[in-house]
Amino acid sequence: MEFKISENIKRIELHDSSIDFLEINSDKIILTFDWAKLENYKEKNLDGIILGKCRLELCGIIETTFEITTDEETKTIGFPDDFQSRLDIIGENDSENDNHLRIGSIINYDGKLAWANWNLSFNKFDFYWNNHVTFEEWKNGAVAE
Repeated sequence: MEFKISENIKRIELHDSSIDFLEINSDKIILTFDWAKLENYKEKNLDGIILGKCRLELCGIIETTFEITTDEETKTIGFPDDFQSRLDIIGENDSENDNHLRIGSIINYDGKLAWANWNLSFNKFDFYWNNHVTFEEWKNGAVAE
């Protein structure tokens, strides 16, 4: 069974997740993560859940920026074609509203470690997953695959 949310993107926590798949089109970005955490799954009256593989579709892309911070400077660069090979795991994510997402992580940049912020502005999002466990089940060792 596929589950979906389309509001309150701030509930999605991607810390320590990996991007398994990335597709970028002119008006849509699709990201598949190995796992995620969803706070306050109000649609099913659950406080929060741990998800297995999940997919985020950002539709109506308005703007994207990619910032790199090194010891020397912070600068905006073009999105790296080899982004996935430079990224190990996501460090953090946050959202200003339901039309914005920032994904932050340490990446390899010019042979050095740097902090990267990928800022995405879009018209709407859909977030899908097939399997989940509650926080309580997860604390007791259950895994959502």
